[in-house]
Amino acid sequence: MSVSLLTTRAVRATALAAAASLAALALAGCSGGVATQNNASAGSGSCPSEVQIGAPLPLSGPLADFGNNSLNGMKIAADDINKAGGMKSLGGAKLKIVAGDTSSADAGTATSATSKLIGDGAVGLIGAWLSNMTTTVSTVAEQSEVPILTQSWADALSQRGYKYYFQAPPKSSVIGKAATDYMVAAAKSVGVTFTKVAGVGPNDVANTTQINAAVTAFKAAGAAADAPTFYQAGITDATPIITRIAAQKADLILISGSPADASLIVKGLRAAGITTPIMGFGGAFVVPSFAKVMGSQVDGLLAVGAWNWDLPLDGVDKAASEYEKAHGEFMPMEAGESWNDVYLLVAAMEKAKSCEPTKIAAALHDLTVTSGPAAAMPGGKISFSEDGTNPDATPILTQWKDGKTVTVWPKEYATATIELTK
Repeated sequence: MSVSLLTTRAVRATALAAAASLAALALAGCSGGVATQNNASAGSGSCPSEVQIGAPLPLSGPLADFGNNSLNGMKIAADDINKAGGMKSLGGAKLKIVAGDTSSADAGTATSATSKLIGDGAVGLIGAWLSNMTTTVSTVAEQSEVPILTQSWADALSQRGYKYYFQAPPKSSVIGKAATDYMVAAAKSVGVTFTKVAGVGPNDVANTTQINAAVTAFKAAGAAADAPTFYQAGITDATPIITRIAAQKADLILISGSPADASLIVKGLRAAGITTPIMGFGGAFVVPSFAKVMGSQVDGLLAVGAWNWDLPLDGVDKAASEYEKAHGEFMPMEAGESWNDVYLLVAAMEKAKSCEPTKIAAALHDLTVTSGPAAAMPGGKISFSEDGTNPDATPILTQWKDGKTVTVWPKEYATATIELTK
């Protein structure tokens, strides 16, 4: 655990002290000179005209692309909700997205950023994308009794008994198994069978869980596989990794990792003349900036993930169009997950008829959505189990074509046919 109990209790005390000191605290998001109502007073029967959602995300450092993409997705949702008249059961209250930079690796920075968002009146949080940082941010949220919806996947996050933690996308282990099931089925649909797979990724918990689950499932499906290759993130020379993968003579390569690490490995494989199909795991393999680094070599790469811009689900087409118009690139997975999370928080506030964090969390636990943007995750239905995960979360398989990711599996979501070369 990145944040000690002592620290998180201090964070909670800070947030509650801020709630008790409105007269002395000038909160962001004020309207007409009237201070925005904070967490402690939000349950008094009325909400402010502008309700704050906190976005603790990596907005600086090597993971800043993912944080900024997530923030941009949140803003698309908030703008559309506000233009449609705000939250009806809260008297038309509008949303304000307030960002906090967790950094890409510093738990202390994540703690202070999250504490500030809560102390400044955020009634719910959406973040922090990277599982390691979400461990920190969600601990602060739990101690402060403020709900957090996350884009993170690591199984360990939902195994802590937290009551204020919510995860709409699938867990890492589910993603890992889907990698096998989907690839086997999609390949079979075009007459391809995999006989040996090779796995490689960073040695952190989320990535090792995904790669190990995928390799184990491929072996169960009849393919051979050596032990996966795990490395310390931040490689500068991929040669040893390339050599080990090449020696395995696999007909499918599974890769996870950061954009920098993944691009170095993929480019190294292609430079070595290895044209074997490659499947990545979310993150680096579906972000638009990955295509800028890889150039034409990006086309054909596959990725298993949680969301894509071409899904035939309520509101996705409109949001994706608005995103591309605003940012000049397709709407990536983390932006879509965050866009959906805003709608889920709003659905909970509408259900609770309150902007009090504890009531929002209770409403999220009781929530079931099957239509509208709040349900626009693969699976088409979102509810939350006691551990905060979504039992209907369904992974998808995408492939890069003409510089964009397109969904190729499962069939009900596919907008293109998988293409494989051996």
